[in-house]
Amino acid sequence: MKTLPLLALLLLALSVPTVSPGVAAPPEPPDEAAVLLQLDRDFDAASAETGAEAWVAYFGDHGAILQPGAAPISGPDALRAAMASTFKPGSSLRWQPTRAEILIPGALGYTLGRYERRHQGEFGRTVLQHGTYFTLWRKQADGSWKIAADTGQPDGPFQPAE
Repeated sequence: MKTLPLLALLLLALSVPTVSPGVAAPPEPPDEAAVLLQLDRDFDAASAETGAEAWVAYFGDHGAILQPGAAPISGPDALRAAMASTFKPGSSLRWQPTRAEILIPGALGYTLGRYERRHQGEFGRTVLQHGTYFTLWRKQADGSWKIAADTGQPDGPFQPAE
């Protein structure tokens, strides 16, 4: 009879985690989807500030822009050239991610959201276009996330800005 309470106390003692005084518990791993959402917000802010150079910096070595009806654009020089007109004075591309998901933990995830693109149209009038974008992120050997592929789908043609 005395062994049952003793056994219960032993099991209880073994189930309570012990932490040595002065030793912190290991940190929780980061929520990778939240990391991608913040990274995409940072990408938007950096691109608004420094344009095509920031755009190139967020892409991986083989990252590509996918555009309807065109071959993929990849490589720093090609990306820079493709995005130069998007970020020239009087033009902008801004976006806000609305969702992130990890497809393969520690390896692959995506963000998607809405974008707004502005530029000087015919007769110097500002025109704008809204759309949805999808960005595929790949985790690099150094632990950073870089863009593997990026694409967008406009809601329609450019319209005069109000």
